[in-house]
Amino acid sequence: MNNALPLDSLLTYFDLSKNAIGSSQWWSNLAECEAPFIKVQHNGTCRVFFIWQDPEGDKYSSTTSSVILNVNGLTNHNTWQPNCLNRYNDSALWFACLDINDKWRGSYSFIPIQANQSPQLVKQDDESREAQRCWWLKVVKQQVQDPLNNGPAIVSAWGLSSPLHLPNAPRELGWHEWDQGKLANMPIAEHINFTWFAQQLDNQRQCTVFSTATGKAPLVILLDGEKWGADSGMLSVLQYLTNINKLTPAHYLLIPSIDSKTRWQELSCSELFWQAVTEQLLPQVTDRLLQSEKSITEVIVAGQSLGGLSALYAGIHFPTYFTKVISLSGSFWWPEIERMQDPDAYKLEHPEWSKKLPKNSLADRVSNNEVSVAGLHIYQTVGNAETQLSVYNDLHYEIFKQHGANITYEKVDGGHDWLSWRSSLINGLISLLPSQV
Repeated sequence: MNNALPLDSLLTYFDLSKNAIGSSQWWSNLAECEAPFIKVQHNGTCRVFFIWQDPEGDKYSSTTSSVILNVNGLTNHNTWQPNCLNRYNDSALWFACLDINDKWRGSYSFIPIQANQSPQLVKQDDESREAQRCWWLKVVKQQVQDPLNNGPAIVSAWGLSSPLHLPNAPRELGWHEWDQGKLANMPIAEHINFTWFAQQLDNQRQCTVFSTATGKAPLVILLDGEKWGADSGMLSVLQYLTNINKLTPAHYLLIPSIDSKTRWQELSCSELFWQAVTEQLLPQVTDRLLQSEKSITEVIVAGQSLGGLSALYAGIHFPTYFTKVISLSGSFWWPEIERMQDPDAYKLEHPEWSKKLPKNSLADRVSNNEVSVAGLHIYQTVGNAETQLSVYNDLHYEIFKQHGANITYEKVDGGHDWLSWRSSLINGLISLLPSQV
């Protein structure tokens, strides 16, 4: 956090008006600028200036006592003292400044909290890691996007965030056009929606099949499919990139997660889940496609976070069905959940943690020749800001590579973030399904 400079100096530095700061006219003029405000530095970083107007008003009329600046991958979620904005005098204006890698791409939000939610007050009763985690999970639900940011909202499990693209962030194929409003939502008539009654799992859900192909083509399974529906822009981007011959035509199967509890059960290396997919869902999808004179040539599985773990599990344990895998920020700490629940305590207790594979993890089983990755095509990414997760992804990559996987592994300048995953998913598809033109 770089809040050493007063607001007046920051406004001057970012070429913003200092005339009648906080007035209606000042806010109106500010809204015409492009937030957050960015200045390129000479050391590979950018200085980023965030400003937020409390909708409840100034100190005397608002219930907000502080505002957390929640930048995905940069804000520490494991502390009682996260990055916060500063209030300007007693006004409704809050601000903060960060120096960030100029290749960064990530989402951010503001989290207004009330006096009774103050971490200093809450931790008086319980300073444990679990209490801190519970406090964070409660307040993060209050996050709001930046009303001064004109970019489309980023939807996550916590709510809405705003996008931050720094000048040297890699170009996103298709997403610039979506963000600029140049790509329309795909009409619902282009989708095949159906209910999957999974007998083995004793549940049901609405699945979607979307095709950019007219006949024989690969099928791409998108886990957490509810996140990649029409509103996310993904289907529009897939169609656009296919139209301009950046992607080969394909069929896409969106499998949604029913709820958090079911997601943990199904995506944490569940043989039962993938048996249900292969024995029941895939034949159902095949029949649906045949009704439109379409068919499947091969199947690719793509997922992020726990879905990235599950996608690789499917490729390893069901190689007859799945030949290619896209794993984004895979949860390769599994099954030792304590590695991620309280990482600091785990590191103190296990000084060699970064060199030791989680017992019975996918890499551990591959290393012991219990299962094979020979011939499996993998596209794997993780964010540079995902500190622990980067270590586990590194360990898995090395083991997979040593044991014959055809693997591409990339580090991205971002965090555990849908904004990173959307472009990495496209890059993975281009890598595994390059256009034939």
